[in-house]
Amino acid sequence: MPVLGFNITKIEMGKEGVGTVSGQVEVRLSPRVTEMRLGEIRTPTGKMNGIEVLFRYEIEYNPRIAAGAIEGVILYVPPQKYKIDEILNLWEDEKKMESLTFAEIVNFITKEVSPLLMIMAKEMRLPYHVPIPRVEVKSQS
Repeated sequence: MPVLGFNITKIEMGKEGVGTVSGQVEVRLSPRVTEMRLGEIRTPTGKMNGIEVLFRYEIEYNPRIAAGAIEGVILYVPPQKYKIDEILNLWEDEKKMESLTFAEIVNFITKEVSPLLMIMAKEMRLPYHVPIPRVEVKSQS
C-alpha cells in the first residue's frame, strides 16, 4: 500500500442555522491537498523516504445549516520510489500532481475520513454525507 502513515491534526464542525430546514439538503465534500513535502518514516529495516501530504477535507451543507473540516497528514510512498522527486518538483513548480496520484491520495483520505464525518453528523443531528439504506414495508393487498 502506498500510504504508510495517517494522522489527523484538526477536526472542526459547527452548526450555522438555528431553524429547521424543510426540503432537500445537499452535502458537498471538498478534499484538498494543501501542501506536499519530503518526509520519512522509520521502519525496522531503516528509514524510508516518502511524501508528506497535508490535506483539508471540508464538508458543507446547502442550505447552510452547518460546515466543518478535517485536517491531517499522510505519508505517501509512490509505487516507483524514484518518482518522489518528480512528484515534489511538479508540486513546487505548479501546485499540481498527476491525476492517478491525486486519485490514490484522495481515495485513501476519503476512506479514512468518512467514518469520522458520519459520527460527527450523528452527534450533531445533521444529515449524513452518504445515503443510509432504509427498509420499507410494502402493504400486501
